Amino acid sequence: WLGFRTRRFQALLRTGAPLRFRPSQADMLHLDLALDGAPLLTDGGTGAYNPPPGCGWWTDALAGTAGHNTVQFDDEDQMPRVGRFLFAYWPRCAVVPGGAGMRDARGRRHERRLHVTARSVTVEDTVAGCFARLVLRWRLAPGGWRLTADGAEGPRARLRLAADAPCRIRLAPGWHSPAYGRVEPAVVLELAAAAPVSRMTTVVEAG
Repeated sequence: WLGFRTRRFQALLRTGAPLRFRPSQADMLHLDLALDGAPLLTDGGTGAYNPPPGCGWWTDALAGTAGHNTVQFDDEDQMPRVGRFLFAYWPRCAVVPGGAGMRDARGRRHERRLHVTARSVTVEDTVAGCFARLVLRWRLAPGGWRLTADGAEGPRARLRLAADAPCRIRLAPGWHSPAYGRVEPAVVLELAAAAPVSRMTTVVEAG
């Protein structure tokens, strides 16, 4: 993990470098962001190691790439799942100035750099490789979010998204586990774009 901190913002970036452990979630380059000590962009949580009957979908919804604040290529996880707690073909990860990067087993690359100031956080995502489409997701903490022309606005902060290719921005339904054994609906801000998109920028501004 890499940590970034100002008086108001606290950020943690999942670097995955070096991968000297067995990853149990497909969460490379996931970003947790807090504002004034309260969560703003969050992880989906755990759900349960042994979900109740009929809730087996919790594992994919929370542990997969779509359950994290990162980029997902072609609706696929960053690593193929081979068991409840095991992924194969781990990405190659590295720390770069101001952030981290990864290259998956298919050769698709994602690099994320952060610039944190007293009142804003700018996230620059660059991608490359062979893919048809991607989705950038930001899992929003509960709190009355509304869609804007270029992102979303809530009572504590505003997110502005942009890409170097045509894109669609929407608020989508997701899931969040606030405590072990509980899963509740959540709101996710998504930017979807098709190749040849190569760069996306997210600006988070404190209210």
